[in-house]
Amino acid sequence: MEIKKQALILSKLIKDNKNKQALNTLNKMIDFKSKKPNCCSNCSGHGFKGSKGCKRDSNQSWYTMLNQFKIFFIDHINNRITEDYELKFPVFKSGNNKHKFMNYSTIPVINCPGFGSCVTENYCYSLNSMRFPKATLSWLQNQILEDNYFNLIEVELDKHLNQYYKKHLKQGLNIDFRLYNDGDFSSLNNMVLWFNLLKKYPFIKAYGYTKSLHLIKELTLMDFDFPDNYKFNLSSGSRYDYLKQDKVILNNPCYRGKFISFNFEGKKISTTKLNNDDKRKIHQKFKGKNIFICPGVCNTCTLAGHACGSDKFKNVDIVIPIH
Repeated sequence: MEIKKQALILSKLIKDNKNKQALNTLNKMIDFKSKKPNCCSNCSGHGFKGSKGCKRDSNQSWYTMLNQFKIFFIDHINNRITEDYELKFPVFKSGNNKHKFMNYSTIPVINCPGFGSCVTENYCYSLNSMRFPKATLSWLQNQILEDNYFNLIEVELDKHLNQYYKKHLKQGLNIDFRLYNDGDFSSLNNMVLWFNLLKKYPFIKAYGYTKSLHLIKELTLMDFDFPDNYKFNLSSGSRYDYLKQDKVILNNPCYRGKFISFNFEGKKISTTKLNNDDKRKIHQKFKGKNIFICPGVCNTCTLAGHACGSDKFKNVDIVIPIH
């Protein structure tokens, strides 16, 4: 059983409100992870992570967290989720070695109506992260919250801000927030809910990468009042790429520019390991265009913060090699 594939199936069943089938799938995943393999040589038989990790340890984590998610899911289908409900996984996160800022995610693909070549050509980075149980199951939890209990997302946002950003709140400092580190706007309703929430927190400077260009266009044509504190990047690889030159989208007040995945003839290169020759090839490809090559570690690209969320980079194509 490939756990990533099963998690995507589970996400789709939940999205379609096929709760009985979803619960059956969840139970199969739990049963599979309950059958722990014998310890591998990486841990010398003790069951703890070695330098290369341990299958036994990984299976135990999945087994434990799948059961935690099952409790939440059963409470959901039995209408036991209230505003003071104690969630099993964090809704918001605030940093790791790559993302040193507040961020929020849901399950990719199922919650990405605009997915295209990013999935079919195998460069969806979010799918790679689905080997981690806590990430995957928190995304599944967030999917359910978005679609059913958005008020809880606001409750959790307040908790997170007061726990991790007391100094910012006290001194009136701005807070960077990446909306959809993984996943995307899955519906027009969720897009409206998020934008209305952001309006309540003007000190949160939010940005994201979206392939849901059809939803952006639809909402713009409705004369919706977009938040001043959100910037979106047109993420390449969308099935709606034909809309990336649409004037309705380009003239949207939240539009920053394009975020382009660059293909080095099928060779994957870490953006932190680009040499000068690699950079020249990228500039030659975009000759005559104003581009900025992403250095790979978010929030380190400029002294002023995220290029992807900055008006100073308005209409600048930000390019990143497929890695």
